Amino acid sequence: MGISVESFAADVLTLLNGRQLIVVSNREPYQIKRHNTNLTLEKTTGGLVSALDTVLQQSNGLWICWSGTQEQGCDFNDLCRLAELNRVALPYRIQAVRLSSEEIQHYYFGFANQQLWPLFHYFPFRHAFSEEDWKHYTMVNYKFARAVAENAGPEDLIWVQDYHLMRVPEYVRQFKPKANLGFFCHIPFPHYEMFRTLPTRREILQGILGSDLIGFHTPLYARYFMECAEFILAGEVKVLDDQTLNYQGRTIRVQAFPISIDFNAVNALALQSSVDEAALQIRQALQPAEFVGLGVDRLDYTKGILERLECIALFFKRFPQYRRRLVFVQVAVPSRMEVPEYQRMKQDIDEAVGRINGMFSEDGWVPIHYFYRGYPMEELVAYYKAADFALVNPLRDGMNLVAKEYCAARPDESGALILSEMTGAAYQLTESYLVNPYDHPQVVQTIYNVLNESPRERQRRMKSLREGIARDNIEAWLLQYVGAFLDALGQRD
Repeated sequence: MGISVESFAADVLTLLNGRQLIVVSNREPYQIKRHNTNLTLEKTTGGLVSALDTVLQQSNGLWICWSGTQEQGCDFNDLCRLAELNRVALPYRIQAVRLSSEEIQHYYFGFANQQLWPLFHYFPFRHAFSEEDWKHYTMVNYKFARAVAENAGPEDLIWVQDYHLMRVPEYVRQFKPKANLGFFCHIPFPHYEMFRTLPTRREILQGILGSDLIGFHTPLYARYFMECAEFILAGEVKVLDDQTLNYQGRTIRVQAFPISIDFNAVNALALQSSVDEAALQIRQALQPAEFVGLGVDRLDYTKGILERLECIALFFKRFPQYRRRLVFVQVAVPSRMEVPEYQRMKQDIDEAVGRINGMFSEDGWVPIHYFYRGYPMEELVAYYKAADFALVNPLRDGMNLVAKEYCAARPDESGALILSEMTGAAYQLTESYLVNPYDHPQVVQTIYNVLNESPRERQRRMKSLREGIARDNIEAWLLQYVGAFLDALGQRD
């Protein structure tokens, strides 16, 4: 299923036609780890790095980023130089933007993750505007833009990623008016009535509109952006059609490009005998249960982990015949634990797991098995294979790749995906069992229905889901975006 990495990279390189691709993101594509006197490279997990790594290697591309690596007084650039001295070669050029601890606190933990993140995910009560955070967000975005301008040639494609860097396109264009600029938003873009509450709404829009092509995960997010630009920048923006607008004399394309996963890699892992054995061991360790449910999330209030746990409790209340027969495994990957709100959320989850297990546990059976840690993909795929269903119920999510990974890890076409309607993935994975994550009785009934669904129907749904993910994989996403990027530049010229 899908296309080879080599064929995909060749297709992208053909599109680039000798242009350098410059990727700009908050996260680094590789981490440099120090083990005593030795340095090693570890690729960062995630779809973006997976899609771009081979292309940047073969095209001599450049990745500009901030790295959280600050080890013994060394930032990422220092470690890069140490790596070269130790003959540890980076796969392509990586340049880190140096940030002070104050800038990190206000730009990253402050404005990006305590103001933009909650507002864009429809949690306005968690958002409190801070002028100091905004000042540093602007300063850091300007630093990134300056690094881009110092490295970009006139024909290079500059691709800015996500909500951390929404002002970068505007600043780069100030440095280089004819720059080739793309922007991709990896989180939901909110409706006008929500976005307009942001005090710096005009500046955020003006920053993004420095781009030639603006990408979102779904047509709905793209439409919301168009509406916000039209209403908030009235008189400055003219909407030409449902995918193009005019701003400052430039025609800008706004489109949906649903991101995906490396289907072939996950599918191949799922076919390994070692993963099969690990999945079998997981199920044996969960006996006497005959059914296994699974949740896998980064620890964040948008993921609906607490709500999911309450649904599991309600399930055992309404369907007591499944006590001892079903066990639910929840994996929560640590995230942003420097933020007090996330520390409190972890405590709430810990307490909920303890309360629910105390309420229902009996004779060696514990209803919820909770793991607060990250897993390498091979171990995660073993959990995907072991689970009869995955419950993916974010309260709001730009896409959600766990849903796609679960399906890719089911080569025998077994299993079932219960998916929140509030995810971007719901627009593509229509054969999943869709639920409203706020409607707990509906979620509970859907779990019951899945457990009692005919194997043939579950297989039909999973087969359809896997075919769609294999077709619209991470490689197809990148090809579509780069192709649209070059097309937008051609129309501009």
